[in-house]
Amino acid sequence: MTVTPNPDSMREVTRIGDLYAFYEPLLTERQRQIIEMYHFEDMSLAEIGSALSISRQAVHDQLRRVGEQLEVYEAALHLQEIAAKQRTAWTRLTDCWKVVGPRLPEADRTHMQRAIEQMAATLSSLTGGEADA
Repeated sequence: MTVTPNPDSMREVTRIGDLYAFYEPLLTERQRQIIEMYHFEDMSLAEIGSALSISRQAVHDQLRRVGEQLEVYEAALHLQEIAAKQRTAWTRLTDCWKVVGPRLPEADRTHMQRAIEQMAATLSSLTGGEADA
């Protein structure tokens, strides 16, 4: 028998992981530990409960509460939403640059290329290396 993963469940796991990347410093050590064990180490609720000397139900409740808390942070701060818009804008900018850049005089092209590289470095430091000039 083949088990088909629930796409909604997979989206939820992905969303929690994405939100965690933005709001991890706002969580308690215990909350971070449970999220990391469940989402990144792929441990079961029972395994986490055993490792932390708490019940499986307590792990489940903690995961649910942390997920809700991450959603509250995103609703208030919109960091994930802003990052998605920045990635879209960056892609549009670099696509446009590939077309327009070669048409510019050398001095203008060099000046603009430096500005784009500086922006790429700034974005890369904020996103962990996602921006390329």
